[in-house]
Amino acid sequence: MAKFQLQAGETLIGKGSMSLYQKQGLTQKPFQGKIYVTDKRVCFHMDLSSTVLMDLPIGEIRGFTVKSVLFVTKVVIHSGTGETYPLTGFPAKKLQGWLTQLGVQKL
Repeated sequence: MAKFQLQAGETLIGKGSMSLYQKQGLTQKPFQGKIYVTDKRVCFHMDLSSTVLMDLPIGEIRGFTVKSVLFVTKVVIHSGTGETYPLTGFPAKKLQGWLTQLGVQKL
């Protein structure tokens, strides 16, 4: 179990409880956890096991998109290698601001 730790010289920009959706067969399954945005990377740790499902350096993030379905806002982080990380939860609007603050482009 890996608890989130700031690296040397790293500053926490924001954190919050969110769900990360990952492909499970033909569907996407939500995993509950916490998103951590620092001045150097974006990480997602699952609540129950503290498993790291995402740890992306800011330079490896191509951008993000935002979708709304009914009252749910989904922020999708796109990596430079083509991976996507769909996230929902209360801090979805804050996450957009944190990413923009770090110079990550809205696609």
